[in-house]
Amino acid sequence: MKKIILTILILATFIVPSLILADNDNTITYLKAQGQNAWISQALAAASVSNIDVSYIDYNTSDLMTASKNILTLAAIKSNDSSGINKLLAVVEASKNNNQFGSQDLLNDDFWALMALASVNKLQDTASIKNFILEHQNSDGGWSWSTIGDSDSNDTAAAMMTLFDLGLNTSSIEIIQALAYLQNTQNDDGGFGYDIASSSDGASTAWVIAALNKFGIDASTWQKNNNTPKSFLESLRQADGSFLWMPSDEQGSSMVTAYSLLALTGRSYPVHYIEFLEDEVALGHTLRVEGPDNTICLASNLEANTVLGLLELGSSVCDFEYIAQDSAYGTYISAIDGIAGEGMNGWQYFVDFESGMVAAGDYILTGQQEVLWAYGGWPFYAVKLEVNNTHFESGDNLLANFMYYDGETWLPLIGADIVFGANTYQTDNLGQFTIVITSDGVFPIFSKQTQSYSRSNRKYIVVGTGLSQTVDLSVNIESGGGNGPGADDIIAFSVDRSNIDFGTLNPGESADTIISLSNTGNVNIYIEASVLGDKAFTDFTFLDQTAWDDYNLNLASSASKAVNVGLSIPSSFDSLGQKEGQLIFWGISK
Repeated sequence: MKKIILTILILATFIVPSLILADNDNTITYLKAQGQNAWISQALAAASVSNIDVSYIDYNTSDLMTASKNILTLAAIKSNDSSGINKLLAVVEASKNNNQFGSQDLLNDDFWALMALASVNKLQDTASIKNFILEHQNSDGGWSWSTIGDSDSNDTAAAMMTLFDLGLNTSSIEIIQALAYLQNTQNDDGGFGYDIASSSDGASTAWVIAALNKFGIDASTWQKNNNTPKSFLESLRQADGSFLWMPSDEQGSSMVTAYSLLALTGRSYPVHYIEFLEDEVALGHTLRVEGPDNTICLASNLEANTVLGLLELGSSVCDFEYIAQDSAYGTYISAIDGIAGEGMNGWQYFVDFESGMVAAGDYILTGQQEVLWAYGGWPFYAVKLEVNNTHFESGDNLLANFMYYDGETWLPLIGADIVFGANTYQTDNLGQFTIVITSDGVFPIFSKQTQSYSRSNRKYIVVGTGLSQTVDLSVNIESGGGNGPGADDIIAFSVDRSNIDFGTLNPGESADTIISLSNTGNVNIYIEASVLGDKAFTDFTFLDQTAWDDYNLNLASSASKAVNVGLSIPSSFDSLGQKEGQLIFWGISK
């Protein structure tokens, strides 16, 4: 059985070129020469180093802290090892008891378990653990590694980074108090010691800088006797690239060097946020086609052997035409959807955000890969978006990272125009965009396209309460089996909407909209529908005034049909809040 899921988006375009992070070559070289561990790997990832050695990771560990650090490491290098990550997640989840992780006497295991979950977008059902951490904030504003210990700068920094991903910001009283504690801990040399009575050291100072980075606070503004945390940390840097732990030390420390590199690159923990498959069911490939002014196609669960074969299949599914021409270097694509190359502008393909180095017909696809065709100049880069979560409550923090791969390393997309909801913003000098979300609803986020950078992948941010709703529309194409058409017949149809937002409804109210189904294949098809998700949709969605489970349609080849999609919430409906669902159309040959 062959299944195709289709989603089509319409977007707009523009961005600014990016810059490269400060030169830390000696430090990177030093760390690569050390025995590798989770802290070094995360530091190298923060410095945009590629091909990081993580062969030391033990996927069979039963230790909570080891599993948490390994998850953070795999997220930092953007690993697609879903099986390994799931094994480590199982260790974290198994350690949960009495509304906290690991030992009931410790706090640091809760910090790192939650940061690990945040790095793979698994922070659901953690409100009780957030409360456990907040309940154990000391009266001086700091946190300890234990539930009964005195505050220290290292664990206060870790707690702050954890709480950022749980919705706290610089206006939260707990963070205001934590920042006050850290400022009281700062010494005259600009650095920080382990606690308020300790001399400054490299590790503690790096931890504090990382926490300030997370909240968008420039550590250079924290001056003490004209000294800053960064100036103190830089004073510990040695000629070989290592960093001292204490100014009196004679040799650098690999651990302090790892902490310092991450902090001075402007990053924090987690280094990156990733999404991954829950299991290893083969789901096929994803195709995205980005024109200069809009997204032409977004289709997933496609089965093809090559990049060119995937484009051919996508042209049938998304109903666009393309022109392929032979050359001495193989087949190249000169036009898609009527948009032809001109001058230095043309169509280029990327696989998993990396530029293809062979002709599209020669690139063999494996596993589940994401293929992007985009129109732009030369050089031209594919932009990737990652977010710290996709579901938020009002008042939570959204952290979005925009980056591109230059052929050797991942770099931040600096000064880029991005769209969040109906507004346009710009990324900072780390390629990041941070905002405290104050309105309920469903908001798209993506970067605009320019001559040098593609439009990024788009994500939808779901916020708050009320019945503000996005319903993704998917199309599943199913072959007719042995009694179906011949090998030359094409079974395909498209939907002209990628989502439906029913807005905010009260019980007893209704809303509807129109979508269009088009048979883009060369055989007649029979279509039925399914609705998944919340009870609000599974029980009260109607298609052409008919309950969705009774709906069916015969659609001739090349024909289109307008379909009324309605949602009618009964007055007795008492489940309030944000609801999610999915409308799926199934088609077989008729």
